[in-house]
Amino acid sequence: IGELMAGMKEVSDNIAHDLKSPLTRLRNRAEEALRTARTPDELRAALEGALEESDNLIRIFNALLMIARLEAGNAREAKADFDAAEAARGVAELYEAAAEEAGVPIEVAVEGELPVHGNRELLGQALANLIDNAVKYGAPETSAGPPQPVTVSAVRRGDEAVIVVADRGPGIPEADRGRVLDRFVRLESARTRPGFGLGLSLAAAVARLHGGALRLEDNAPGLKAVLTLPLAPRPGQPPAGASLAPSGLV
Repeated sequence: IGELMAGMKEVSDNIAHDLKSPLTRLRNRAEEALRTARTPDELRAALEGALEESDNLIRIFNALLMIARLEAGNAREAKADFDAAEAARGVAELYEAAAEEAGVPIEVAVEGELPVHGNRELLGQALANLIDNAVKYGAPETSAGPPQPVTVSAVRRGDEAVIVVADRGPGIPEADRGRVLDRFVRLESARTRPGFGLGLSLAAAVARLHGGALRLEDNAPGLKAVLTLPLAPRPGQPPAGASLAPSGLV
C-alpha cells in the first residue's frame, strides 16, 4: 500500500509538472493574440498555435488513459492469435522513410513465425514507440563514419518471442534504465527533444498485459530495448508453465 501511495504521489507530481508547460503556452498564445493580433492572418496563426498545444494535451491524456487501462487489466478484449514477427516487420517498414530522413536507417531481421495471443494493435503501438525512440535518440553523438542503423529483430527463444529494438546512440546509464519506464520520466539529455516521457511506460504496460516484460540493456554503444512475450501454445499443447501432472496429483 505504501508503494502504491508513493507511486500515485509521484505520478500526480509529474502530471502537474509536465502538463503545466503546455497549459501555460496555450494561455500565453491566447493572451498574446488578444493583445497584439490585428489582422485575420495573425489571429489565424494564434488559433493554429493554440490548436497544436491542445492536440499535445489530448495526446498526453490519451496515453495516460491507455496506460491506466492496461495496468488495470481493462484492455483484454479483442485478443486473438497473431504473428508477432510479422507485426514487428510491418511496424519497422512504416518507420523506414522517417528513419532514412533522420539519417538512421532501419535493418530488420525476423526469424520465422512467432505466434502470440494478444492485441495486435496494442503490440504495434508498443513497437512503434520503441522504434520511434530509437530513431530519435539513436543517432551517434559524433558524425564521424557511416550512419549506424537501428536494428529490429524478432526471434524465438524457448517458449518466448523476443523482439529487440537496438540503436547505436548515447544510450541510457544503467542506473536510469528502470526509472525511464515510469510515466513522465525524461532524462536531462532528452528534454530538448519532442516527447512527454510516456512512450516507454506504454510499451512496458503492453508487455505486462501480454504476460511479458520490457527491459532495457546496454548495446555497447547505444540502447537495446528487449520485449519478451509468451508464445501461444499449439493446438493440443498446454500453456507454458502449465502442470503436466494427472488430475488429482500434486
